[in-house]
Amino acid sequence: MLRIPFFIVILLLTSSRCSGPENNTGLMSKEKEVWKYYHTKDSVPELLFAVLRRMHHGEFEIADPDEDYNTTDVINDALPTRKLILLARKGEQWRMTYAEGGFGKKYVYTECKIRSDSIFDFGITQTLLRIDNNDSIDNYLSQRLLIPKKVTVTLNH
Repeated sequence: MLRIPFFIVILLLTSSRCSGPENNTGLMSKEKEVWKYYHTKDSVPELLFAVLRRMHHGEFEIADPDEDYNTTDVINDALPTRKLILLARKGEQWRMTYAEGGFGKKYVYTECKIRSDSIFDFGITQTLLRIDNNDSIDNYLSQRLLIPKKVTVTLNH
């Protein structure tokens, strides 16, 4: 007889622990959010594109990851000088890396937060380090090998 109530208590305890990544409100907790990846330049949020265009004086063309781009200082006007490497989002946080050709190929890392129609906490840096996935980005950020410079963003609508 004593085993039946003990079994019920164990069953209740294990079922509450296996309920998944939800908190008391039933919403996914922010700690459990994962990066969602995008694979086309058309997926870049317009606010982020607008900031990058403004930083490059209106000239910001970028190729999709599977497209050709100008990788050297031999310029082909038909090709963009940049190529999307990574575009990811976790909640309001966005990360984007792209390769930039020309004299000395480099990688550019940008990060920002986008909420509704506002962009904030925008940072950008250039590096020779290969930054093609979130693990390498997190690693370089933690080692302070990648230090985005915070830039004040003002867009005229």
